[in-house]
Order: sequence, then structure tokens, then C-alpha cells
Amino acid sequence: MKQDTLEGKAKTKNGVKRLCFSIVCILLEVIFIIVMVTRLNEYAEVVNLFTRIFSGILVLGLYASDKTSSMKMPWVILILIFPVMGVGLYLLIGLNGGTHKMRERYAEIDKILLPMLPDNQESLNRIKEKIPKAGNIADYIYRNSQYPIYQNTDIVYYDEAVKGLEAQLEDLSKAQKFIFMEYHAIEDAEAWHKIQSVLEERVKAGVEVRVFYDDMGSIGFITTDFVKKMERIGIHCRVFNPFMPGLNLFLNNRDHRKITVIDGKIGFTGGYNLANEYFNYTHPYGQWKDYNGLIN
Repeated sequence: MKQDTLEGKAKTKNGVKRLCFSIVCILLEVIFIIVMVTRLNEYAEVVNLFTRIFSGILVLGLYASDKTSSMKMPWVILILIFPVMGVGLYLLIGLNGGTHKMRERYAEIDKILLPMLPDNQESLNRIKEKIPKAGNIADYIYRNSQYPIYQNTDIVYYDEAVKGLEAQLEDLSKAQKFIFMEYHAIEDAEAWHKIQSVLEERVKAGVEVRVFYDDMGSIGFITTDFVKKMERIGIHCRVFNPFMPGLNLFLNNRDHRKITVIDGKIGFTGGYNLANEYFNYTHPYGQWKDYNGLIN
């Protein structure tokens, strides 16, 4: 497909820069491994014996771990067939210390936030009795995310993303205390500029505004200067899991949420990101039809 749209050009420009950086980093890793293997050539038998013993212990540890079979069996098979390469790849990729640190940080945050959520067990039991299927879904969400079910809320459904955007702009302009926005992708173009204009006005009125976006999702739409730009106008902006290429990084840990919360009373969620193509301002993939919902 020909990428002659604004977002297509931006995606190519930013993508090429970061791809080149990734290739350089990977090449440096390969050169380092080759040098190490070459220097250790005279000790090949000792290294081979040590690696096989270590690989056996590692396989037993993996087999006894609480990981799912789909996660541990590929590593077990690779390590048993190619001990040296398997162990090396597991140490570089499989351990993934960054993910463990992230989970620890999430656990610390949960200790603070979860006690603040209401105990709506009565509402959960009521929906289980009235609508069993919906009750099962609500119970599943509660068990896995600790997020309770709410009742007596009004929901408005928008069958097209552009309708949701117009409603969102209207409610954003009425914010009195805070605006929190979390999205997979943000494009610094017309649709976002409409939102940014309202956010700037609310910031001047004393409203706290925070924007959170996924770096990989926005890689084709904005540059790293976007955060600095937002901070200059008073919008607190953070990036989820910044793209830093390397063999030991869990790059697929992405934030696909699309959520706006206004004053803790109004929320917008749905399928669209804050990019022009979702509102048919541009048409890189043809006519786009998406949805969004308001929860009050």
C-alpha cells in the first residue's frame, strides 16, 4: 500500500531512525558474542561440559517453574537440542529482569490503589442472579484485576469514532479538577490538536492534566519531543515502556488501553486511538469505522 499520507510519511521517518538504531545495537551484541567465542576456543571442551551440566539444571528448573507450558517448553526443547546456544539465548532473553522489576513496581502500586476501591460484592452477587453470563464476566474481571463492578451508571454508545471525539471534546472543556488520558497511540496532528487546544485551556483554569501513551504504538506518529512539548504547556506526559532495542528487553509488553477520565465522574473508552485515521480525517487504509462509549 502506498504510504503518501502525513501519518505514513511520519511513520516511515521515525521508523527508519529507530530501526537503524536497533540494527546497530544488535550488531554490537553479535560482535561481542563472536569475540567471546573466539577467545574461549581453546577452552571449548571445558565450556561445553560446563554448559551441558548447567543446561540440565536449567531445564529441571524450567520444568518445575509455574510458567505455562507454551512459555517453558520451547526453551526446554531449544536448550536440550542446542545447549550452548539455548543457554546463551535464555540468559539474554528468557530471564528478562526488566519485566520482573516492572511486576514488582505494579505490585507496590496495587498495595496503595486496591484498598481504595469499593467493596461492591453485593452488586456482583445481584448481577450473577439476574444475568448469569454477565455476572460470570464481571466475576472474572474482579478475580483477575481486583476491579469491582459498578451499578447505576449511564452509558452512551457512539457508532463512529468521530462522534465520540466530539462528545469527548465537549466534556473535556467542562473539566473542573483533573483529566487523565491513557492511549496506545497519539498522533501530533489535527485530531490531537483539537484535544490539545481544550487541554491547554483547562490547564490555564487550574485543571490537572496527565497524558500517558505507549511508545511502540505511537512510534509512527510522534517523536520524543512530544513529551517536552506537552510539559512546556503544563500537560504532564509520560511514556509507557520506552522503545529501547536490545536482546534482553520485553518489547511486546505494550499498553493498548484507550481511556479518558474526567473528574472521576465521566469516562470515555472504546476502540479508537488519538490519530487522524481513526476519525477519517485521513484515509491510509480506507474508510475507518470505530466505536467509543461514554460512562457517567
